[in-house]
Amino acid sequence: MKILQTTQYLSAEDAESIIQFLDDIREILIAHYGEEIRQHHRSRLKLEENGQKNE
Repeated sequence: MKILQTTQYLSAEDAESIIQFLDDIREILIAHYGEEIRQHHRSRLKLEENGQKNE
């Protein structure tokens, strides 16, 4: 995983641009990997539920 460092102080316009970029990336990822992401989420929830039942 690559770690990026950015400034902590942004203008409202820059912050809005970053949020829009992240929204665009989210849409692309869901379009390409949506079902796999949902399946992964369901599997993780089942593991968590089974862990709680065993406690």
